[in-house]
Amino acid sequence: MGNLLCSSIAVAVLWQTALGDCPISAPENGDLGDCPQTLSSGSSCVPSCEEGYELSGPARCAGHLSMPSCLPSGCNVSEAAVEHVLSLGNCPEWLESGESCELECESRFELSDNTSCFLGNLSEVSCLRVGPCPAGHQAVAGLCEPCPLATYKAVEGPGPCVPCPENSNTNSTGRSSLQQCTCPATFYEQRNVFDELLSCKPCPNNSAVVGVQRFGHQDCECFDGFVRVPEDNDLSLEYCRHAEPCNVSALLENLTGPEAYKLKMGSCSSYARLLPSGRQCSLLCDAGLGAQLGSDIFRAVDLTLACDDGDLVRRPTDGYLWCSEASWEVPPLVFLGITTAATILGGAAMEVRQHHFEGQYAKALRGNRGR
Repeated sequence: MGNLLCSSIAVAVLWQTALGDCPISAPENGDLGDCPQTLSSGSSCVPSCEEGYELSGPARCAGHLSMPSCLPSGCNVSEAAVEHVLSLGNCPEWLESGESCELECESRFELSDNTSCFLGNLSEVSCLRVGPCPAGHQAVAGLCEPCPLATYKAVEGPGPCVPCPENSNTNSTGRSSLQQCTCPATFYEQRNVFDELLSCKPCPNNSAVVGVQRFGHQDCECFDGFVRVPEDNDLSLEYCRHAEPCNVSALLENLTGPEAYKLKMGSCSSYARLLPSGRQCSLLCDAGLGAQLGSDIFRAVDLTLACDDGDLVRRPTDGYLWCSEASWEVPPLVFLGITTAATILGGAAMEVRQHHFEGQYAKALRGNRGR
């Protein structure tokens, strides 16, 4: 039975070969990819390769099988990311797998090792500095690296970067001077007689240095919304407390209401109870009405509320304050009447002056003719 099966398979293979079909097996370092196990005559397919290998072409069947190979991948040396490389040296732009070459480093740098390629991967090499690192740099694993933040190095040499004074920092890496160490906004400076920074001392809570002068504790000022303690600027700042709001609930309850003659909340509606220090808001009357104090329709009424550390430094005048049509309509009419009268009187005065001038001119003209 076994011999019969083998004979049948052999006959089938011979029959397919006679028809031109090609049996396929996977290439070395690859697999069949999209290829069937038997490729029809006149057709082609593409096997696949393992990582690090490249296919030399497609598989084709034309009475016989043309099978591609999986070849080791080469490396593009020009894409190597190596700092301080001057040129490719004796390296070709494309390096075959298994080969090596030597890059050329910049002056004062030397190559750590030859560059080699293996299955599409370049070996890691670096250009190591020969000699001392410049100012603002220190040697790290054979390379000159910029000084980290909050450090500096003033001179060229093998030494490390020096930390900035206490609580100070630099605005970038690679700093080369003590002068490039600065204090944060909430710290003031302590310097020696040579004007060199010694340390940065914190300002009291909720305060910071304002402006470029930060020579001492006295240069710290409270943030907006905070009050200095003690208030006397001649005394040293101890701390900054939150400014107190103003309780305006009773005032607003007395001045405002739904009635037409009552003031309306206006922009004070957000502060029905407490008005924060440093803020202000304004009351208003309904359209067509104006604020009036008692019976005085001509007096301007300030409807603004302003708070400063618990004190209402600006508020409507005490008295019977209400909204009326008269205070809205009469003052503009009076103003219009006054300006109209002033215009008429001014015009009349100019006309009288003109007549007087013409009379004087005529009299002078007659006198000249009589001579």
